[in-house]
Amino acid sequence: MKILAAIDSFKGSMTSEQANLCVKDALPNHSVTCFPIADGGEGTVDAFVSVLKGEYITQTIKGVDGKAFNGKWGWIEQEKLAIIEVAQGAGIIHADPKNLDPTRHTSYGVGQQLIQALDFGAERIILGLGGSATVDGGMGLLQALGLKFFDSHQQELPILPVELNRVASMDPSGIDRRMKQVDLILASDVNNPLIGPKGASYVFGPQKGLATKDLPTYDASMKNYADLLLEATKKDYRHLEGAGAAGGIGFALSTFFGAKYRNGLFLLAEKGNLDALIKEADLIITGEGRFDDQSLSGKVPIGISRLAKKYQVPVLLFAGQIDSQQVALPEENLLALIPIVDRPMELERAMELSQQLLTKAVERTINLIEFAQKNKLVCL
Repeated sequence: MKILAAIDSFKGSMTSEQANLCVKDALPNHSVTCFPIADGGEGTVDAFVSVLKGEYITQTIKGVDGKAFNGKWGWIEQEKLAIIEVAQGAGIIHADPKNLDPTRHTSYGVGQQLIQALDFGAERIILGLGGSATVDGGMGLLQALGLKFFDSHQQELPILPVELNRVASMDPSGIDRRMKQVDLILASDVNNPLIGPKGASYVFGPQKGLATKDLPTYDASMKNYADLLLEATKKDYRHLEGAGAAGGIGFALSTFFGAKYRNGLFLLAEKGNLDALIKEADLIITGEGRFDDQSLSGKVPIGISRLAKKYQVPVLLFAGQIDSQQVALPEENLLALIPIVDRPMELERAMELSQQLLTKAVERTINLIEFAQKNKLVCL
């Protein structure tokens, strides 16, 4: 069979590329094509660099905690295209999981990487908005780009701590003018607005360290911040779908630079000509670490299955954990939902063995399909 492996990363245990290679290793007698997957979160740079045959650029930036570290981004020289992901400069993967607190996390490093890309001569930038630890409305990013924020006493506010409640005025005159000349695309699968019950504070704040009791106050501070940006730009994007992505980074970039949103998976699929690979396949294998009700709202595996449905190519989904009561979703072109864990084990152990478990699960499943085909029990 011609099999296309297009599996999302299993967060904390294996990348998309590693997961795809598990499929290839499990099926040496089949023609397996691997397509790296990302939707704007961690792995976005790797996926685009792989698909577009680009290179990595590593330079020093301030991390999410304000400390210097080497951050990487992707560069496609022939297109003058830079690929940046928030998961690098403001990623939750770089934050202390025992001390999550958005007031101690800045998006400044993301702004630094934008400047680095401009210094390389970028004419177009794709910025992946997933995987952030920030809820700063893009304030840190804007500071890195040259905007100054002041409190009520006209004292300039520092990068950290993030104190949206103290922002009383701003001076955008120092913003790097090149940002208004570059074509800026925001890769995201989030459609939340900046403020309100479905906004950045209420929806994403708790998983980034905000206490439930502090959500109304923090959201009010975000509203005040949005009011000031409106006053400075005469543009109000606080209710725009996606404005709440990456803790409001999407809002800041839309407001000041007219950034446009694109679904991360569809953008990658377009760049990598995924449709052509799907049409040539007999079977597609996709998956993610955890498949649940949120996955049905349009995460990577569902996006893959819907693309494949157009060409009537069946899809198998493998996951570390399947919360859905379903064993298959024929309406979504998913032939079967298959958990990779083959015996009772702790989560940490399952994550440690994830590549072995995925390889065996794929091998076991395809062997069953081949047996059924050989004995004319099923036609795939």
